[in-house]
Amino acid sequence: MLRNDPFFLPPASLRRPSGHALQSSSAKMKRLFKPLSATGVPLGGLGTGGMTRASDGRFSRWTVKGGGVASFAMPCNGFLVRVRRQNGRPVAAALQPEPESGELESFEFERAVPEWGGLFPFSWHRHAPLAGVEAECLSFSPVIPRDLSCSMLPVALFKWRLTNTSDLAADVSLAFTFANLNGWFGSFHEDRPSRVAAGCFNRPAEVPGGTGVILDRRRTADEPPEGTGEWAIAVSADAAAVFSRTVCFDGAGNGDEFWGGFLETGDAPDRGSGWVTESGFRETPPAHPAAAVSVRVSMMPGESREMLATLAWDLPRISFGQGRTWFRGYTDEWSRNGRNAERITELAHRSAPDWERRISEWHGHTTKVLGSAPHRAGVTINESYFLVDGLTVLTSAHGSPDGRQHFGIIECHDYALYNTLDLWIYAGEAVARFFPELAASVARDYADFLVPGDPGRRRHGQEKNLFPINLGSACPHDLGGPGEDPFVTPNSYTYRDGTLWKDLNCDFVLCVYREGRHMDADWRLRLFPAVRAAIDHLQQFDRDGDGLIENDGIPDQTFDNIPMTGPSSYCGGLWIAALLAAAELAEEAGAACLAEDWKKQADRAAVAYNERLFNGKWFRVDTDGPFSDACFIEQLFGPFLARRLGLGDIVPRSSAESALRTIYERNFLKAGGGEGAVSLTGIPDDAMALLPHQEDTSFQTAEIQPGFNFSYAAQLEAWGLSSEADLLRRALCRELHEKRNLVFQTPAAFDRGRLTCRAVLNMRPLAAWWIAEAS
Repeated sequence: MLRNDPFFLPPASLRRPSGHALQSSSAKMKRLFKPLSATGVPLGGLGTGGMTRASDGRFSRWTVKGGGVASFAMPCNGFLVRVRRQNGRPVAAALQPEPESGELESFEFERAVPEWGGLFPFSWHRHAPLAGVEAECLSFSPVIPRDLSCSMLPVALFKWRLTNTSDLAADVSLAFTFANLNGWFGSFHEDRPSRVAAGCFNRPAEVPGGTGVILDRRRTADEPPEGTGEWAIAVSADAAAVFSRTVCFDGAGNGDEFWGGFLETGDAPDRGSGWVTESGFRETPPAHPAAAVSVRVSMMPGESREMLATLAWDLPRISFGQGRTWFRGYTDEWSRNGRNAERITELAHRSAPDWERRISEWHGHTTKVLGSAPHRAGVTINESYFLVDGLTVLTSAHGSPDGRQHFGIIECHDYALYNTLDLWIYAGEAVARFFPELAASVARDYADFLVPGDPGRRRHGQEKNLFPINLGSACPHDLGGPGEDPFVTPNSYTYRDGTLWKDLNCDFVLCVYREGRHMDADWRLRLFPAVRAAIDHLQQFDRDGDGLIENDGIPDQTFDNIPMTGPSSYCGGLWIAALLAAAELAEEAGAACLAEDWKKQADRAAVAYNERLFNGKWFRVDTDGPFSDACFIEQLFGPFLARRLGLGDIVPRSSAESALRTIYERNFLKAGGGEGAVSLTGIPDDAMALLPHQEDTSFQTAEIQPGFNFSYAAQLEAWGLSSEADLLRRALCRELHEKRNLVFQTPAAFDRGRLTCRAVLNMRPLAAWWIAEAS
């Protein structure tokens, strides 16, 4: 295939060969969300909700519910190919594995797993030939850096190429079938609902150069509730094609009413206008209306034909646990009535070539800069999947309590918290790179919560005491959970008392400085009072006057199982970097004296940091705690951020190189076995007894945490250890993609030598974008 062929899998893509067998990772605790057995590139826009067409052809994971995720397959959601040669019997296949549910038992399902590749937002499926006809699919949604209008469209495109490889002409059909899923995504269920919602019906739609069907539901209000609106499927092609559609058939039945006619004629059978679903008897669920669109072409030997199928959805409203409803961001351009699926479909069929070209140009530029190897451009680009699949919400300002738009990505489904700040400091740079206005909105949200506080009380998950929801001038840990009232009530985290943490205020200041580089001076000036309050609040923790803040002998930072006492390398380094960033912001705000004071304090703190924490080989965890002498993966995180943001060096180069090499030897090669760097090595036995998960003390100690590993790889590069960084990235690519099947569901952590993991769909691995050449 030619390299300018859109069906060619580029070298950077992650790929699986035809007939591939997938490794199956499992959650290390039964109550954690399970990884998919077959994963793939998510489809959908930013904040629209979406779904995954997995590498085996099934639609398998759904993040349509605001703040929710469900894993299930429904065999009537998918594609079919039918081939008939002159005087021959027709053959057809549904391009997905045979379901275990027994549904659509009349269908013939694909037996061979297709060849697959993924490079977000593109994915490729190359199916095994059917009667000499090859079927290839390029699927994507128009997530295009720096084009938010396109990137928040609720639409998925499937560009197909059918090739007749035999020496005989053939009639070839492609069909797309999909169920009416209105009413299925209004609650936080994680499995397939047991029955269709009442009031659902389908109706025909006209698509230029093709045909379509709208999957609708009867309304009780002009603006529908969450999970209700319109879905649309459509197909188009060039001239000399025959289009057909089945407006309604039972997608949960045996499939006879569709399969027989499609197999015989190559067209979707006309079964009339269909029905409106009822609530049904408890023991007899109603038939589930599904629709089909089909295109049939005549193909000469060696001929290829292309056609485009689309799936659009207009579900304008989202609702969180306490009942507050919001409109999705795309409704600012497309209205809030949930009746725009046909218009979105028309736009997709008109704009598909342009969207595909612009995504390819982004891939080409990134690959040119980073290199085409999968562990470089491939892993980096693919971690961007989380912008869509991070239970992402992007709200409209219309109806918002504060009149502003809000953007949120989840920490992970197991720790369901929006924009968790100690992870956002790792992930936010990737967001700011592509959609700076969204990253800036998150910084502003934290600024708005930082000063006033919230006197309501939370109950500590471990110690059972009560603490404030939001202590004034202490930056919230998160912007709220989807089960509560996010963007209105922050700090849904209760595993620890986040109001005592020492890293969060530092993270906030550094985010304002980082995101502020993409914004104007007025934006930075508006947020400066919150920056000042954040710095002033932490000053109380410099108890000995050396300029460094001190930890309090509890897990009061992002490693919330690891207590730190006295000055720590993690929080101390972040504090110095935050002082330097705040001084720059103060200078711009006209507070020259304050800026000078903070610079002087940063200088004093840096002296103390190097004298008290560097042991001659690495920077200790802290000065006075039981974990002090362990070797910690993120000991240089603060100095790294200072260097990356142009704030200067906090530690001597020789000390940084020594520490990074020690981590490489101890945490990556030895304790990590070359699979990745574990978080802590050399923990004394008496310290191990203090860990909260005594049944499995690997949590945050012996685990390999991809987000921290991507950060550590960037630190290696920042101080010139590029070959070590490259080997680490190769190891992460091998473990996540080849051995563990965890791509597009990257976990917070996985275990060396075991196919177990924790907290899939995790935010922190967006730090993959810290690869040096992408700076």
